[in-house]
Amino acid sequence: MAKKQKDPIVLNHDGKEYTEAELRENPEAFKAYSHLVNINRKLENSVFNHDELMASKKSYDSDLNKALNEPEEAEVVED
Repeated sequence: MAKKQKDPIVLNHDGKEYTEAELRENPEAFKAYSHLVNINRKLENSVFNHDELMASKKSYDSDLNKALNEPEEAEVVED
């Protein structure tokens, strides 16, 4: 006979563990939990975007320095 699977723990708060089913029993708690999950996802995306933008900025800064420090080509004048 198969064992009944327990719902996975989705939240550990103040030393207590909660499953999604338990959180859904309390609409205010589930709403706050859902917002926290969404906010954490947005923060992770913000960190990723920040890192990506900083790498791009570094690349363009390097391109600018390279372009400004290249010796100018002499203009060829034909007689």
